[in-house]
Amino acid sequence: MFTYAPSSTRRPAVYMTRRDFAELSGRANALEHTAVGQSLQAELMRAIMAPDGSTRSFVRLGSKVAYEDLESGAIRRLTLCLPEDASLDDMRLSVLTPVGAALIGATAGQVLEYVVGGGPARRLRILEVKNEQ
Repeated sequence: MFTYAPSSTRRPAVYMTRRDFAELSGRANALEHTAVGQSLQAELMRAIMAPDGSTRSFVRLGSKVAYEDLESGAIRRLTLCLPEDASLDDMRLSVLTPVGAALIGATAGQVLEYVVGGGPARRLRILEVKNEQ
């Protein structure tokens, strides 16, 4: 399943468990008038469904992710979570942030773009995804 971004560049496939899809659909709909809500809705619409117990390595709620900020070269390691579980001190990032919405469903090696506060697009490369089975 491929869709095209406004810039006419092909966007990488995203995967999602049915459980994450159900959890995130309601949250994205509630935020549909915000940039992050729209971004999350776009990811949900193009997601390829995977069984909840899938061993495929892709970013899901609870994943430990390492990524490189391609602008600064900084490498960040975090756990993707729901907003109520987010904690900067514990490196737990909400899926309802621009970076979190970009990460959900992606796989190691993918380069993703995201926008913060109407600024220029930023890019990151996913280095590693770890999921507890």
